Amino acid sequence: MAPAVALAYEAAWPDKVRVLLAWVDDVETDAQSRLVGAWLLIERRTRLCWPWKALVSPPGPVSYLGTPVIDRTQVAPVLAAMLEAIRKTPELPKLIQAGDMSSGSAFAAMLEAVLAGGGGRWRLLETRHRAKLTSCDDPKTFWANSMSPRRLQGFARKRRQLGKEGDLAVTFVDEPAAIAAATEEFLRLEASGWKAARHSALASDPATERFTRKMASELAKHRSIAIETLRLNGAPIAMWVLLFSGNAAFTWRTAYDEAYARFSPGALLLEDTTTRLLADPAVAFTDSCNHRDVGHQAERWPERHEVRDLLIDAGPNRPLRLMLLSGREKAIRSCRETARQLYHRLRPELDKIRARLRGAHILKTRE
Repeated sequence: MAPAVALAYEAAWPDKVRVLLAWVDDVETDAQSRLVGAWLLIERRTRLCWPWKALVSPPGPVSYLGTPVIDRTQVAPVLAAMLEAIRKTPELPKLIQAGDMSSGSAFAAMLEAVLAGGGGRWRLLETRHRAKLTSCDDPKTFWANSMSPRRLQGFARKRRQLGKEGDLAVTFVDEPAAIAAATEEFLRLEASGWKAARHSALASDPATERFTRKMASELAKHRSIAIETLRLNGAPIAMWVLLFSGNAAFTWRTAYDEAYARFSPGALLLEDTTTRLLADPAVAFTDSCNHRDVGHQAERWPERHEVRDLLIDAGPNRPLRLMLLSGREKAIRSCRETARQLYHRLRPELDKIRARLRGAHILKTRE
């Protein structure tokens, strides 16, 4: 919800960026109006809401939290005012694709109450959990307790072995010029690995590449972004892009050099990043930004952040439209999840078949 993110979306995509701002007047002191709410949305036609347009939050594929920013003392009236503004503004779509909305909190309860009180109709599409890190007094003890002694020894051994390959160092930058250089390093590193093969690297799409450069540049002006890098002989072999807002941190994106995969450089850097975040008095909690509860952070960070995907209709009463759109989306997601689970179940057998085929090809070539 930072202005830097809104500017980056506006520069990268042709879709209309919409920012809902809520203000309150202090009638007792006659002071200037005070900002009490902000919700960044983008106007787009998506799979979920097709053939209609929707207001989408998070606004794009590389944003991982759609919860509006609201003064904790004004949550209900601000949400009601935002939904009313959408309903009464003719040029705005009335469907709201609200993804990665924080749940299990006062905000979630307030949103449900406002919607039930006439703010709109809604359907729950999915609930997910992802790793979260909360500050503690002893970062090193936290990391030591995050895995078995045997695994700790294994990672320590990999760090020593990697150190034998050359000069091993960790760098942390947050100044604008250094962020610009590190951003380019990150884009190249990520584009050299498996994410590029799956077309999910930031540089795989010119729009996400433009967005990344613009967002990093704008956030760096306020020291709201940092990049931590594990370097071998000066070259990056693992990187984390960290975003900061208030007392929260977000491990936005990560990448590593697959040539050093046997040393698990990403996991080694996670140790440095975790202990640094826990030791930072300005950071109360860190959101992993993972879509699913998987990966190294899920294994090491015991706490969880619950998020929900909602479809909200703030317009006239059209229960059939909401039912059909949400039902279609749930069916698509269910099919994809079934396919994903089937793939992971069959993957070991598929790997064996590929290995046998490669062996037979090599043998035939030699003959």
